[in-house]
Amino acid sequence: MGGKSSGFMNKILAVDLTKREIKLESVSDEIRRKFLGGKGIGTYFLYRDLKAHTDPLSPENELIFSVGPLTGTNAPTAGRFCVMTKSPATGTYMDAYCGGFLGQTIKFAGYDAIVIRGAADSPVILVIDNEKVSLEDGSTEWNKTVQQTNKALRERFGADVQTAIIGPAGERLSRISGIFSGVRTAGRGGAGAVMGSKKLKGIVVRGSGEVHVFDKKEFEEAVWIAHRALRMSSQIKRLKETGTDNILKLVNAAGALPTRNFQLGQFADADEVTGDKWRKEFWKKDIACYGCPIACSKIAYSKKFDITIDGPDYETIFALGTNCGISDRDAIVYANYICDEYGIDTISVGNIIAFVMELYQRGMISKDELDGIEAKWGNSDAMVQLTEKIAKGEGIGVFLGKGVREISKEFSGSEDFAMHVKGLEMPGYLPRAAKGIALSYAISERGACHLRGSPLTEILGGADPLQTQGKAALFRSNQLDSTVVNTLILCYFVKFGMTLKEIFQMINPCTGFDYSHPRELEEVGERIINVARLFNLREGFSGKDDILPKRSLQEPLPSGPGKGETVDLDTLKADYYQIMGWDENGVPSEETLKKLGITEIF
Repeated sequence: MGGKSSGFMNKILAVDLTKREIKLESVSDEIRRKFLGGKGIGTYFLYRDLKAHTDPLSPENELIFSVGPLTGTNAPTAGRFCVMTKSPATGTYMDAYCGGFLGQTIKFAGYDAIVIRGAADSPVILVIDNEKVSLEDGSTEWNKTVQQTNKALRERFGADVQTAIIGPAGERLSRISGIFSGVRTAGRGGAGAVMGSKKLKGIVVRGSGEVHVFDKKEFEEAVWIAHRALRMSSQIKRLKETGTDNILKLVNAAGALPTRNFQLGQFADADEVTGDKWRKEFWKKDIACYGCPIACSKIAYSKKFDITIDGPDYETIFALGTNCGISDRDAIVYANYICDEYGIDTISVGNIIAFVMELYQRGMISKDELDGIEAKWGNSDAMVQLTEKIAKGEGIGVFLGKGVREISKEFSGSEDFAMHVKGLEMPGYLPRAAKGIALSYAISERGACHLRGSPLTEILGGADPLQTQGKAALFRSNQLDSTVVNTLILCYFVKFGMTLKEIFQMINPCTGFDYSHPRELEEVGERIINVARLFNLREGFSGKDDILPKRSLQEPLPSGPGKGETVDLDTLKADYYQIMGWDENGVPSEETLKKLGITEIF
């Protein structure tokens, strides 16, 4: 079973920054089979290693970069990596994913994961050149923006390296800071702050090895079938043509496009920010991550600001655009650029600004309190100015950078329309307009997250979005599939063309494992979900924290296809807990844990 020639490199690179100690660790075949890689192995490490109530910004927290058994092979989209830690934004389990070219480079360097522990006394760069690993001085890169740092590290260590970098926001320990690799981002949950707390400015990786699979002929046949499935998908075709922005018009028509801080589900000027507009006026070329046949990423140029960025994608357009009542494409591009350069999450920034605009609308915050910024809906100049202040940590931006939950604590009554779950700001789908999405936001172990379920299943007509019945089962099915995808690791978008069957057909010939049915992969996903749940329970979270803002629960949607709708979350949660084998408080039963082999492992 398995072995060095079967998808894994059999080495975990463990770096203790406090001790400046670098060593190799490993996991057993049993653990690899039960958790695979990516999200799975990261979940295993976090639950095994962290003590309850570890301060996310303390040296005791771990920062994990993990890849999967398919990473570095010619399986479609097999170049991603996973970042895992305890989140400083939420205090929960946290996973974030990033494309580009670092994932397969970590694998080619000979590692299945990099586990960062401790904290350095001064800024450092972790340099991985295949088996040669060192800690180098990072003081000259400290205070540089993301792309300034990327350029400096490539000049210093070679143009062929791949990097993971934090910007100035991560150095300041901003709870909304991410980790950047090239032009791609592991953006959510404040992982950049964890990296900053460890004084780790960047990771540089060079890898010249290769990944061997167990049965090359069978694996190549399975990969061909997977690529064919993607080529035949109409949704994948749309992604190739217009990126993730292609769904904006569809989401708007379904009444699920967050507008004005989730007050509404439709944006009157949606046509101004659709994929067609971007392609005609801003996009210069398509780019793809390693091994990706989709090339959803688009390079945009703003003549007004003379800047070029990767994006904006759907989530950024919703956050900095429709949710703030803004259709000014140049302003969205510029704000996206500022977020990327200083190293912060566009989804959180857009939610913060939309929340401030509603506070301003209600007379709860003044222009003077906002450093003279008139935060009216649709004011693109105000959106840009607030983005700059948050990104740079200047003036009112210091306070706003704490996130929506912390801001709301200072304005009595604003908690009702503070659009977050467990402290993580909401992504770009309106919960009242799609009940499966509502459940996924509430249940997600990292806070509001659209990647646990499959929002487009509802929005594109795969299920009645306004119906509550059956949504727990639908979400659980999508959640299991997403967990498997994030464990292998493939891109989320393969789900638009591939089923678990096509994914399953690649696993055994890659790893040499003897899974007999796709259901066994689902069991891996179920095990990971339950261990992540145990992590949060150990931190003091419970079913009471699987909640949505009152706006979603009690404020009827005023217009659109879902007019009059609210979310019956109690029913959704009860159904989901029952399907998962959890009690009424969301605690996995002893029977469930035994069935999944969790009690034997921990």
